[in-house]
Amino acid sequence: LWHPHLYWRQGQRALSPMNLTLLDPFSHNELPEVIETKLEVASGLRVCAFNRRGTLLAGGCDSGHVLVWDFETHGLARTLALHDAPVSAISWTKSSRRLLSSGLDGRLIVWDVLRGVVLEQMALAETELTWSSTHPLRRSVCLACSSSRTETLRQVFLHHWGAGQHRPQVLHSPDEADAPAAADGASSAASSRRPPPLVACFDRQGDRVLIADSKGVVTLFSLAGERLASLQLAGGAAVKSMGVSRDGKLVVFNSSDRIIRNLPLTRLSEGGTTSGRELQDVVNRVQWAHAAFSSDSEHVIGAAASAEQKMYIWDSVG
Repeated sequence: LWHPHLYWRQGQRALSPMNLTLLDPFSHNELPEVIETKLEVASGLRVCAFNRRGTLLAGGCDSGHVLVWDFETHGLARTLALHDAPVSAISWTKSSRRLLSSGLDGRLIVWDVLRGVVLEQMALAETELTWSSTHPLRRSVCLACSSSRTETLRQVFLHHWGAGQHRPQVLHSPDEADAPAAADGASSAASSRRPPPLVACFDRQGDRVLIADSKGVVTLFSLAGERLASLQLAGGAAVKSMGVSRDGKLVVFNSSDRIIRNLPLTRLSEGGTTSGRELQDVVNRVQWAHAAFSSDSEHVIGAAASAEQKMYIWDSVG
């Protein structure tokens, strides 16, 4: 997870960006080189996210708890408890006053972080919410990915809080060709044959939504649900996660074929097939847990899916 504002030099916090120009350009290195500190968590931590200012860090646990740390003191500031299953995603609003969490219990919750209370919540029966995110600019809008427990039904939907919306606005739900049908009357068979979950994200301004599926197809939608463009990633592997750079120009995909792909966001509108810039460890064939951009959009970071806590860092433009 990349802090949105801190710069690093030789494993320590460095000077402000204004003073970085005074350093030797050949010896300066703003990338982390060592692990500075660790936060101990009793329950397994599944997801985490910094707020916009980098002052608070929130984490979602296997126990269903959402923990909020003061990043300056590394002290635990809040424990938010309502989920009955592991937390699948957390996302801050722009003001940092609210926090969105989703869980495998089908709950989507908006928290007041200062008071530690629930402001809004929605529960979907027989459904797992595998991912969610607040809109970059509008706190009343959120995006989520769901997967049915009883059938092979996956959806990406928008939800508008406080707008009298009783049902989510479905943006994308794969047809039968994309989601194999379960055996008649056998929910356990459906569960065993469930395809990988869909992944989605907003673009920088929140005007469009990117959705990627288990065949490496990336589709661009408007907030109204209009399909704008579609692109096939080379290899056709399932996309496990993706993200847009902070400057809104690049997008990164973490695929199940052990390759991280990085390409300009504008490439999506051209359609066709592309491999983008492929990043991988060709020697060890590392499987990636997550991929993201640095806060300045100049680097791509890959976190290895292993107990060794390894991170790989590349220039975003090779």
